[in-house]
Amino acid sequence: MVRTGSGGTRQDSRAATEAPWRLRVLVRTDEAGTADDVTGRPEAGRRRTRVAGAAVLLSGGLAVTCAHVVEAALRRPRLEEAPEDTVQVDFPAVPGAGPVAARVAGEGWFRRAPASDLAVLRLTGPPPPGTAAAPVDATDPGADVPVLVFGHPPDAPDGVWARARTVAAGGPQARWLQLDGDDGLGARIEQGFSGAGVWDRRSHTVTGVVSSVLNRAAPIPTRVAWMIPFALLSATRFAPDLGGSGEPLGAAGPADPWDVVDALLATGAVTPDGGSGLLSLLPGHIAGGVPRADRPRLQVFHLVRRCGDFGDGPGELVRAVRELEGDSISVRHFVDAAKRLWPDRLGGIDGGPGHHG
Repeated sequence: MVRTGSGGTRQDSRAATEAPWRLRVLVRTDEAGTADDVTGRPEAGRRRTRVAGAAVLLSGGLAVTCAHVVEAALRRPRLEEAPEDTVQVDFPAVPGAGPVAARVAGEGWFRRAPASDLAVLRLTGPPPPGTAAAPVDATDPGADVPVLVFGHPPDAPDGVWARARTVAAGGPQARWLQLDGDDGLGARIEQGFSGAGVWDRRSHTVTGVVSSVLNRAAPIPTRVAWMIPFALLSATRFAPDLGGSGEPLGAAGPADPWDVVDALLATGAVTPDGGSGLLSLLPGHIAGGVPRADRPRLQVFHLVRRCGDFGDGPGELVRAVRELEGDSISVRHFVDAAKRLWPDRLGGIDGGPGHHG
């Protein structure tokens, strides 16, 4: 967990109101048309800036936003796999700074539960002077926390602050966190805030990004929105960049086969040989019936599903992965996901030495 300090009014002023970690994700300008969550209106004498959403600058040349913001920037429909195209990001806190290209980082596309709509980007060039990585916190922010959010709605593409308070988990995704706007004061969180960092006014950290809003206009617009807490990335390779420990989340719910697939891919057990080494460690009655596929993720899905077809399959898969990769953190995460998918067959298997949760 990374914090800027306790109390520090001056620190809070720079980190929040200046927010040198704010990014905008821009819509491609090489073709005409519109895209979801695109904002921006022309002003006299100025070229129109079309904004797909916001993002948060992290350390190491990374940034985090919503997956649907990247899709909007690229004018693409929902993508289950990470796009290879670059997007352009710019820096609202640094006047005159030009845009920088960015693309989805390896393993940085989260289109499945629990995050469901996150993308970690890697900038292809250095951010300009005057920017700074956000102070981030990957622990659960809790309820009734006052927050600030800086977004880019259609009437204010250069950005506006909105105030809200956290409520509780739930909504479009079970582990997203609901935000309620402050009793009609100032701007509300609306279209154009997707990907915006949620600034915790108590801890002086960014704890997640805005993901969705309740767009009901009658009789008056609602002030309900949802955020994706960074805690939902605590079991991924990006946990250290988000102020987390990299340990799996103790409150994780049931897994589906794709959760196990992604966790297995993260261990490295299926690379660089495409999984042939892992298959060689499985019993013949399991390995011999695994369908072949050209796409690595689909190939691993076939493997996971095949293991689930046999009483001994899940245990043999865990044994083989451990034999290849040892007791790494990523292997522990994989074992956790497998136990949640097959609790009746792996309930007695631990996550390895030093495992928590």
